[in-house]
Parts: sequence; structure tokens; C-alpha cells
Amino acid sequence: MSFVTKSVDETRALVAEYFYAIAMDVRGSADTFALDLDVLQLGPVTLAEIRFGAEISVEIDRMTTYHMDLPLAGCAETVQSGQLVMATPQRATLYRPGAGVSAPRISRDCRLLSAKIEPAGLEAELESLLGHPVRAPLRLSRSFDLTSGPGRSLSRLVRLAGAELHDEGGLIYHPMIAGRLWHGILTGLLLAADHPYHDELTEQARPSRPRHVKRAIDVMEADPALPVTVHDLARISGVGVRALQEGFHRHVGLSPMAYLRRLRLARAHEELRVYSRGEATVASVASRWGFVHLGRFAAAYRRAYGVSPAETLDD
Repeated sequence: MSFVTKSVDETRALVAEYFYAIAMDVRGSADTFALDLDVLQLGPVTLAEIRFGAEISVEIDRMTTYHMDLPLAGCAETVQSGQLVMATPQRATLYRPGAGVSAPRISRDCRLLSAKIEPAGLEAELESLLGHPVRAPLRLSRSFDLTSGPGRSLSRLVRLAGAELHDEGGLIYHPMIAGRLWHGILTGLLLAADHPYHDELTEQARPSRPRHVKRAIDVMEADPALPVTVHDLARISGVGVRALQEGFHRHVGLSPMAYLRRLRLARAHEELRVYSRGEATVASVASRWGFVHLGRFAAAYRRAYGVSPAETLDD
């Protein structure tokens, strides 16, 4: 279904009908405001492409479902549990039931693919994949990366579904396709986002890795701060550099050094969460984990976690 309106009140009513009751204000001039909404129900997933045409702010008192926002353009600033999280075309944001959400700024050029996900649907999907009950609600991460790994694949899948929203004769409207699609979206989300069952889920999904790839991973995970090069890792693993790189791309989805940088970034994130500002600085933590260029570290950190290192240290 498609809707177009320049009425703010009608917009609030449509969003409440398909998503949640919201408080919404248009920031600055309202002359360009025009809701453009395409929405489709896929089992437990309500998928929509949304444009507002003007900069707005939104408040939701209490989420009743899980929710995912993937911007196709522009950005959306949201505050969850007092922490600012930015949704961009490179990073999706997630919300879980029971929490209030504030979006102090959704940019004028923002075009969102939004998915409202019924709790029973996502939780049943995870239980089916794991083969045992899970504790609800799932503690999903506030955001996840869309530029690499499972997040990039999920983004492509959701974008494909979003492109089909405008074609009412398309296959996405066929029940046989729709069922497979929403299962794929839910499974993709569970693989892309962090949550307490993520390691268990990815271990089940991961194909067996060659011995030389496992050896290199073991070395890096034992001491991520160790100053090693790809040549060192290849020598330790007993293969040539090219064989090691090909093995990582095929079985890990990253180069060996990209894997090491991601590992170091995760360890830095853990330290910043534990320390307070009086106990450590962003620069000292970055240096300890091999990041010599503070600006690049901060940029990589924001891409990975949706906030700056300083915000994590202050939280």
C-alpha cells in the first residue's frame, strides 16, 4: 500500500496505524513536508519505505516490537537509554520492546527502509535455528555495520525487498516468495546484530575452516596487540601469503589484517566500556591496541559501534 500526504496529523495517524503512536514535530519550515509511505506486511515483518521531505523529530514512549531502520539516504539521530546512535546508509539502528525512543533529528533527505518485527516472530526464528528456547526480549545491539559481513548481505536483501514494494505485481507479493523472504530477513538480522545467542548461532552456521586459517585466527585472538604482519601469520600458519589471504576471504570474509583490526577494535571497545575517564584516555586505549592514528581510530570506532570512543568512555 502506498500513501502520500502533506498533513502532519494524517502522517501521525498513518505511522500509528502501521507502526507506533508517535509525537512528531517538523523542524524549521514545513513547506517541504510530505509523507511518502510504501508499506507491506511479510508475516511478522512490517516493511516500509518512508520519506518525510523535511527535517523532523520523533518521540515514541514505548516500543512494543523489535524494529530496524536502514537509511537509503540521509541520516537519523536516535537516543536509546541516554546514548546517541546514528543511523546512516553505512549503519542500521535497532530497537527492542519495552524501551522508549527519541529521534531528535531525522534529516530532510532521509529515506528509510524500516522493519517492524513482531517479538514472537523473531524469537521463534531464533529458537528454531538453535533448537532450544531463548530468553526474551532479546538484548539486541543498538546498531550494526552495513558495509561488510552479514550486515552488508542483509542490507542487500532488505533493499531488494524495498525495491519491490513499488511493484504490486511483483513476486514479493506472492505468498510462496513472501514467506521465504521474511524468514531470510529475520535470520539475516540475527546473524548481523550482536545479542547473547550470537556466538552460538554463528558457530552452527559457520562452515569448517582450513587448518591454516584456524591457526592464524588462534594466534591473533590469543594476543591481538601482538605486532604481527601478514607475512608473520603466513609463516606461523605454514602457508604462503596468497594462500592465507585467499583462505581468509573465502572462509572469514575479511583479509587477515582486516580481521586483526576488527579484533583490536573490539578489545578497545571492551576497555572503553570498563574504564572511566579518570582511569584511561581514548588515546591510551587506542595506542595499547595498535591504533597509532587517533582520527582513523575514532572514525573506525564510530562505524563499528555508532558512537565515538569518548562517548563510550563517558557512558
